[in-house]
Parts: sequence; C-alpha cells; structure tokens
Amino acid sequence: MKDLRCVVALLTIVVLVVEACRDCEYKGEHQPYLSKFEVELDECNREVCYCKCNGTAVCPPSKRYSICTENCATCYHPITNLPIQAYTTFSFVYNCLRLFCLCDCDGTYECPGVQRITNCETAETA
Repeated sequence: MKDLRCVVALLTIVVLVVEACRDCEYKGEHQPYLSKFEVELDECNREVCYCKCNGTAVCPPSKRYSICTENCATCYHPITNLPIQAYTTFSFVYNCLRLFCLCDCDGTYECPGVQRITNCETAETA
C-alpha cells in the first residue's frame, strides 16, 4: 500500500509539472513545450532549437547548419591553423579555458561556450 501511495504521489507531481509548462513563441512561430524544432535563418542556414518547459526557446550555436556550404570561406583553427569547414564546431584551450566555437560561412568564428579547466596553470602563472 505504501508503494502505491508513492506511485500516486509521483504521478501527481509529474502531472503538476507538465501542467505548469508553457509553449514557446519563437520568431513568430508557436512551438509546443518540450519540443525540438528547426528554424530557417536565411536561404542557406538552419538551426535546431528546443522549447523548454518554462516557455523559453534555446537554439545552441552547435546545432546550426547550412544546406549550401559550397560558397563559404574556410576558417582556420587558431592554434593549429588547420582548415575548418563552415558551420563546423571545434574547441581549443587558451589560458585554462576551453572555448567551444562555430565556424561561420564568412571564414570567421565565434566562441559562445567557455569552460574553465581545473588544476590548470597558464604560462603567465607557471
């Protein structure tokens, strides 16, 4: 009987959480909560987004992609100088920070993700 009460309590909590969720409104489009959807950025570029339970849409830069990369410039890795194809993600370590980057079509890159590396000494502090 105790197990049944736990299951009923858990189901009640799940129902309350789901009932509290809100749909997202993203770029004029209605998206259901807890859904995955794609957005057209322009004629060549798309991004994959997620609608969170609180009604916020999240579109990670790592989920952007292009359907026409043949006219894009090449990025070059800032440490190794190796070529990186447009709309490809890559990472590197700089001053005890791991940077997560995305190569854009124009040959530049942006690094919106940063993670601090523990137990790391930079050349300046070593």
